[in-house]
Amino acid sequence: MNKYVRSVIAGVLGATMIAGVATADDVQLYHDKGFWSEQLQAVGDASAEATGVRIVENPYATAEQYKAFIQASIASGDAPQMFTWWTGQTFTELTQTGKIAKLNDVWADMVASGEYAESAADLFTVDGDIYAVPLLLARWVMLYNKPLFAELGIEEPTTWDELMAAAETVKAAGHTPFNATVHEGWRGFIWFQELMLRTDPEAYLGLHNGTVAYDSEPVRRAFEMWVDMYDKGYFTDPRSNEEIEDFAGGSAAMYLMGEWVVGSLAASGLETSDLGAFIVPNVDPDAPSAVIVEGGPVVISAAAKDNPDVMAALKFFSSVDGANAWAEASGNYMGNLKADAPNPIIAKINSDMTEAGTATYNRWWEATPPDLQGEFVAELNRFMLDPTMDTAEDVMARMQALNAEYWADQ
Repeated sequence: MNKYVRSVIAGVLGATMIAGVATADDVQLYHDKGFWSEQLQAVGDASAEATGVRIVENPYATAEQYKAFIQASIASGDAPQMFTWWTGQTFTELTQTGKIAKLNDVWADMVASGEYAESAADLFTVDGDIYAVPLLLARWVMLYNKPLFAELGIEEPTTWDELMAAAETVKAAGHTPFNATVHEGWRGFIWFQELMLRTDPEAYLGLHNGTVAYDSEPVRRAFEMWVDMYDKGYFTDPRSNEEIEDFAGGSAAMYLMGEWVVGSLAASGLETSDLGAFIVPNVDPDAPSAVIVEGGPVVISAAAKDNPDVMAALKFFSSVDGANAWAEASGNYMGNLKADAPNPIIAKINSDMTEAGTATYNRWWEATPPDLQGEFVAELNRFMLDPTMDTAEDVMARMQALNAEYWADQ
């Protein structure tokens, strides 16, 4: 039995699901994203109008319960017909069960229609086969306060030196350059992944497959830059529990985050017209443009591939009409090139990426082995709470010890 499905039955049956109401003719979409329940159902209702097949969203209360349900379902041979997952190693393990449908033919049509770039499938490809359509493709970019930039005479930085000069100008004017916290416990990796990508993209990739150590020189260089930025007072208080509200209220000039946060910032009172965005430049100005991408997959079971209702639901979700319904309801972008951009920020990043030929890199969280994610991000949070080089050295040593132990067993 694949290691993915070993030891998942114990304790699973007690997981609590918050399920929608579906008829026999509906297609159920299982997920753990209850904060998007209404939005997903809006897409499901649009599917019913367009195709006659209604998608009914079925959320689980927690990610842990959801993972347990999916794993147990696959282990028992009764995988849900349609559900969301995560990219990275956990996605690879899911496909290795043999219970998930290959969607190469679906993607061939999606690309041939001009709606998707071939590269959009990269995050959902394992050993040459494609296994998902996107729930979202969120680029992690630098958002900034346009009125403050205008007041201080700052143009969008196009080099790392210009970004640091902008930060210095902001600091000299009595403002904090960058908004960054450990809010909710998972955010510690954001600046780490960005500094690794901006200094050594090959080392960044090597961290994810065990070929680069967490106490190696490329990692140390990233931490040294991070410490220097803290020493210069470039970051907000990492202890804040209201990161999004802080930035909406003017806590800092810039905010490194996924594009999906734009809607949350608007809900917190920041006018979208006052928000700008740019892809963070590399330290080496001659290095190719690159950006971190967070991809959310929607998969179907292998058994569901022959069900015309499931295929109709899946194809609608990724269609222009489906993408527009999802964008209108949630503000999220799924990569459909012919659909409307959910907001001006996404439209601009689309244009910038096309012009620069920007390469995409999987987000650290998804690319890191699941067994290491929690302890690693806790260490990165620990650094942010005490951002000294002594702490960094201890964090690197701890992360590498865990890293070495994990890869020795693979």
